Amino acid sequence: MIDPLRNAVDVPAAPVYRSAMSHRSADVVLTERRALVLGLIVREHIAHGQPVSSHWLIDHYDLGVSSATIRNEMAALEEMGLLGQPHTSAGRVPTVAGYRLFVERLMRHAALAPREMRTIRHQFQQAGGDVERWLRLAAVAVASATGAAGLVAVPETPSVAGTAALPLELTVPRLYHAGLAECIEAPEFAEAESRRGIVGLLERGDGLRDVLDRLPPEGVHVLIGGEPPLEHVPYLTLVLARFGRGGHGGIVGVVGPTRLAYERAVPAVGFVSGVMSRVAGGEVA
Repeated sequence: MIDPLRNAVDVPAAPVYRSAMSHRSADVVLTERRALVLGLIVREHIAHGQPVSSHWLIDHYDLGVSSATIRNEMAALEEMGLLGQPHTSAGRVPTVAGYRLFVERLMRHAALAPREMRTIRHQFQQAGGDVERWLRLAAVAVASATGAAGLVAVPETPSVAGTAALPLELTVPRLYHAGLAECIEAPEFAEAESRRGIVGLLERGDGLRDVLDRLPPEGVHVLIGGEPPLEHVPYLTLVLARFGRGGHGGIVGVVGPTRLAYERAVPAVGFVSGVMSRVAGGEVA
């Protein structure tokens, strides 16, 4: 049986973007037990894609309370709008508000493993000054680290020394992506509409301008489907960061279902954006 509090605190990551709905998350008051239950349900749902029941939590974690107590806590979280109950299932799944609260207040901020960081740095060093190669490599690196689709957006004409300036209001970027074929196998993309949505975003940049216009210049930013500016694609989540220095650079990140492995995606995107900023500045990765 797993102790749910073990390794609960890790190294802080880069700042996480707070969306237009974030004030709701900040205002929510949770007891320690409810915060624990919500965090476990989010992680279990991300891992297995199924509703999580009180019996599952009791069987797999040393919570020190009865299944009835956990059911009561889950019911309270549902009343707060943080959990939902699909169909007649006895289990619960996170809502958009539940995911947002998890990202901003409950997520463990751990760095990538040293071996992963060494591998990514080595790959960029091997790419040398080949801009096209390291832009494609960045998309592959974040996709491989997260299991989501990797995305890089840069101006239409990147320079040889680095990349051209990428303003906050970017109109038609050049897009690089990786991992799409694997990502669309997720059950969230089984429907034709959701599949067209993620393919259109990665292949043509559909709806990307609204996202880039709202993206602050610093930190790792989590945009969850159902929140502005992704109100019309509730099945999609983006984790993005800007890279580059002195007005030169682009955007790197991952695109996936709302059931995204946030605790992997945020540090992976943060690390790769940092490596790309150093490469764009002519430094060693």
